[in-house]
Amino acid sequence: MGAKKMMKGKSMKSKRVVCGLALLIAMCSIPGLLAKHPAAGQYDILITNAKIVDGTGKPAFIGNVAIKGERIVAVGKVTGEATSVIDATGLVVCPGFIDPHSHADLDILDYPLTENFIMQGVTSFVGGNCGLSLAPAEKMSFSQWLAEVETKGISINYAPLVGHNQIRELVMGEDFKRAATEDEIKQMKAHVEEAMKSGAFGLSTFTDPSPGEYATFEEILELVRAAGRSGGIYFPHTRHIQSQWPSDDLDEYGYGIYHGPAEDVWVGMYRGIQEVIEISRQTGVPVHIAHLSNVYLIPQPHPEFLEEATARATLWNIDMARAEGIDVTFDVIISESSISSEVPLYREFVRSRNISLEWLNKLSAEEFSEKLKSEEFREQIRNIYRRGRLKLGMIHTKADPFWFNCFTILHCQNSECVGKTIGEISKRDTKDPLEVLFDILAEDPDTRWVQHLDRRQTAAATVTLLKHPLTMACTDMGVYPANPKGVSLPPPIAYGLYPNYIKTYVRERKVISLEEAIKKATYLPARRINLDDRGVIRKDAFADILIFDFEHIDYTGNFLDPAVRPEGIIYVLVNGQLVYKDKTHTKARSGKVLRRKS
Repeated sequence: MGAKKMMKGKSMKSKRVVCGLALLIAMCSIPGLLAKHPAAGQYDILITNAKIVDGTGKPAFIGNVAIKGERIVAVGKVTGEATSVIDATGLVVCPGFIDPHSHADLDILDYPLTENFIMQGVTSFVGGNCGLSLAPAEKMSFSQWLAEVETKGISINYAPLVGHNQIRELVMGEDFKRAATEDEIKQMKAHVEEAMKSGAFGLSTFTDPSPGEYATFEEILELVRAAGRSGGIYFPHTRHIQSQWPSDDLDEYGYGIYHGPAEDVWVGMYRGIQEVIEISRQTGVPVHIAHLSNVYLIPQPHPEFLEEATARATLWNIDMARAEGIDVTFDVIISESSISSEVPLYREFVRSRNISLEWLNKLSAEEFSEKLKSEEFREQIRNIYRRGRLKLGMIHTKADPFWFNCFTILHCQNSECVGKTIGEISKRDTKDPLEVLFDILAEDPDTRWVQHLDRRQTAAATVTLLKHPLTMACTDMGVYPANPKGVSLPPPIAYGLYPNYIKTYVRERKVISLEEAIKKATYLPARRINLDDRGVIRKDAFADILIFDFEHIDYTGNFLDPAVRPEGIIYVLVNGQLVYKDKTHTKARSGKVLRRKS
């Protein structure tokens, strides 16, 4: 009898064990019901009660995020103890923004805290764009440059590109206003290959006025092939974005002057896109077009629906290439003023990089103002204008005869001019727009203005471009300190592009959903450069995380006061470390130099 009871007891115990295991297995099979995580008390940070937008475009959900070291270790209904707990009730948790087109690397050794990026939620950037990288240099290889950045320590992740302009100048020196020889191209390829072996994600080019403008199609083709052999991507600033007036003189080199067919004033931007698509077609290398903008420009006044139509036509070029099987993507500066910033008006005349106008560069504001009181000097400037060599902001005054509608006076002794466009003042005073500028500067040499409208990036065009499923948001900005000083201030987008992007196009105008907006600023740029473990909130991904208040995210900076900390950015984490809290940088330098995976 005792033996039977003993056997029965063992049988019941076995059944309980089996049932318990079955229940455990069943619970583990239900997503989010029992998240796997380390033993209690072993999380470094636990974010609770968050509205999680994971970056992939999937619908948001409420849950917790656990972090251990540099990585996310659990997402969902996570329980357990943590060294630090962040209650994110009512807040959005998403991947930190990834800027696919940035120039932060150019000054990152001077400003390693990257404050203007961190304060708006950017945790990673792709640097070395527009053919501009700081390496290779005469006494520094690409690998040495990356090592120097790592030694310095940075607050943000840096995904490097190697720049064609940098390489071309290194090989050709000042003798770059010509086609490269076969031997020079061979040397350039060697530099590309060294950069790729060092971890560069690809090659960037800039074929507007610069050393890169003089490169032949074949030269770029060979260098793109060299980058592609290592799995790199081609990142072009396409031809004629800034080239708006032709010259037959190869030595006439300057901002806005290009050497090519006269008709490219009007069709050059279209040809530029076709050129980089053809390079991708011939090489098989994926291409990511930098700061895509409208390639069908209409300078004369026109209804807004034409802007939407021309933007759709621009995207048609991308869609046609992809339908053919070409791997092409792009990013967009989400701002109708593009990269414009406030500048002293007189500098628009004396800062020219056109060598034929160097005589103007020696004049101070006061000297320029005084000379404008002379009719003879004014006529000299008029002749520059008539010859198509006057470029104001991003506009050539002959390529766009309605340039005066794109500029606003920000600061001037004559208060009746402040806040008005040059076109409005011209109409009011019945004066030629150029004469308006002369009169304003003759009266007040300290006048400041801004190009408030970039015709390539109008409001209607921006909305149309943003709706495309491939669009990625970018800044095209360098790195700046929290309180910049200098003759000219940075553009507002340097401090607030991403918060304004979420506020304007998601919360207010509802152009795209929050999930889609986050995807365009995180997941898409990460996948473009094959970063599988960034740009997403999931187990084992790096803990680059932004926590923000969707209802109050805002940026109130302006052209005269751009360095304003955005509202609603609550926490920013980079590789699991808190770098921003309560509108304050923690001084943590937890960023990494990222390297392309083999």
